[in-house]
Amino acid sequence: MEFIYKAKSRSGEELTGRMMATNENEAIEQLKKQDLFVVSIKNKSGGLLSGLSFKKKVSLKDKIIFTKQLAIMVKGGLPLVDALSALKDQTENQEFSKAISAIIEDVRGGQSLSKALAKHPKIFSDLYVAVTYSGERSGKVDEVLNRLAEQLQKDYDLVSSVRTAMTYPIVIVSALIGVMVLMLVFVVPKMKSIFSDMGVALPLPTRILLGMSNFIITYWYIVVVIIIGLFLLIRFWSRTPSGGLALDKMKIKVPIFGDLVRKIYLARFTRTTATLISSGLPMLEIIETDKIIVNNKFYRPVFDQIYKDVEGGVPLSLAMKKHKVFPVMIGQMISVGEKSGKIDEILLQLADFYDKEVEAMTSNMASLIEPILIIVIGAGVGAAIIAIIMPIYSLVNVI
Repeated sequence: MEFIYKAKSRSGEELTGRMMATNENEAIEQLKKQDLFVVSIKNKSGGLLSGLSFKKKVSLKDKIIFTKQLAIMVKGGLPLVDALSALKDQTENQEFSKAISAIIEDVRGGQSLSKALAKHPKIFSDLYVAVTYSGERSGKVDEVLNRLAEQLQKDYDLVSSVRTAMTYPIVIVSALIGVMVLMLVFVVPKMKSIFSDMGVALPLPTRILLGMSNFIITYWYIVVVIIIGLFLLIRFWSRTPSGGLALDKMKIKVPIFGDLVRKIYLARFTRTTATLISSGLPMLEIIETDKIIVNNKFYRPVFDQIYKDVEGGVPLSLAMKKHKVFPVMIGQMISVGEKSGKIDEILLQLADFYDKEVEAMTSNMASLIEPILIIVIGAGVGAAIIAIIMPIYSLVNVI
């Protein structure tokens, strides 16, 4: 929260200003530490809204900036608590500032940074905590944070490219649905009176179109309930073991998008593994983290089996070659890395390769989907036009 304060210094000078704090008591404590006597302090929002907290999600970009700046400060020799305090003051996101304040208190109380971060799973992922922990163990927190910032930046670029690619088809499909609804609600009812005046038997496509229009106009609330009900049903089903597995399997099997999703998983897996290996984390912990990062129920049994094999002394490359979900190239390249002792460098090269593959696919996504959208739109509009024209054609034949 942002507070507006009025305070006095020891010399009697009156000061006013603004500051960020999680609550009023914390703000007063901060001012006292600056050797100031608080005259008045109030929440900037004021009024009836002063007691409400509007949470803003901590974006990936916020975490990238935080990680990069923390790495620079730690490398420069600034104590961790001072570095975190400086970042808290610079952070505009109130939710993030509140979390950093809690982390500062935990670190000041003797907890490690990784344990303090782990208390905020909605902001700092398991990967973030694991990499930070490895930096603490190796005594190279600044280097590890730099690698982590690079990893987050790659994830941000990946997400941005996918969102950009998906914008076009989403807009087109939404426009198509909007046009169809407008036509059924406003255009078709007017055509209905014209068809009634014609006095000719309406063909089946026309009767279906008129029936759809009449149902949407008369029972629109049922349509809304059905849509919401289906959404909630699918959401509930996706949270069941069988439903979640089916949906996750569908993600990698659906045409066009499935190949893109698989490559995104491979890019995440290779880059995460490279980052954790270079950070000095044990291989079994890395595999557990990879399972979380990939976040697909279809892959979980695969990672569980790889974990058991590696635990039993099988090299990672051989353990991965047993599973067809991973391309043969990955197992071969990891084998080369194991023999040369440069597995992290090999994995980074693979990650760059898959990043470029994803970038190429997302940039071409519009051209891949466009023919399908044209067919779907053409079929929908064509069917509606045929249903409207057929009665007119029948009337002409009668005349």
